[in-house]
Amino acid sequence: MLQIYRFLINIILILSPIIIIFRLIKGKEDLKRFKEKFCFFSINKDKGKLIWFHGASVGEIQSIVPLIEKIEKNKNIKKILVTSNTLSSSKIIKKFKFKKVIHQFFPIDTNYHSNKFINNWKPSVAFFIDSEIWPNMIINLKKKNIPIIVLNGRITKKTFERWKFFSNFSNFIFSKIDLCLSSSKISKFYLSRLGVKNLKYFGNLKFSQSENDKLYKFNDLKKNNF
Repeated sequence: MLQIYRFLINIILILSPIIIIFRLIKGKEDLKRFKEKFCFFSINKDKGKLIWFHGASVGEIQSIVPLIEKIEKNKNIKKILVTSNTLSSSKIIKKFKFKKVIHQFFPIDTNYHSNKFINNWKPSVAFFIDSEIWPNMIINLKKKNIPIIVLNGRITKKTFERWKFFSNFSNFIFSKIDLCLSSSKISKFYLSRLGVKNLKYFGNLKFSQSENDKLYKFNDLKKNNF
């Protein structure tokens, strides 16, 4: 199944110039930065410890803002890399006057590009928000012994049934997650069935009402030595 996935994602790569052109015309891509999705980075990595957060779009990125604010105070962390898929989410990041945060667009999930991305940024830990599961990226992070943590882990019944249809493949991917903080009890159940071993339920990060509600999750990560 992994070979089939890699074949399909390479087909998307071949078609991506056409897709990018249409998205540029519609104003959904940044003309100066869309190359980041092909691992042509617009920012150079500094020396020092870097941690990485990835969220698909605006909602996911906004949900971790208090967490980022807390981590920025950690003197041991040099940079915080935030990646996303959409232009709107990149604009949200700019509105916050973060000192350590850099934003890049998430690369196309081919084996080559995921490896190139990891080798360039060398994150100490990778955080994926909500339902962002990218097989090649997860496999290559695990090969390099980089901890993989899912924040606000969420999965619908429909998505669960799709993954479950390929049970061996789903177990192969989801079992590589080191820690998952699920957004609901049903998501915790589904994720457990798919192969996640270390699961904890803390509620939906997006619905937290205060900074303290969100920061307790970071304190829990510290207890797990991440």
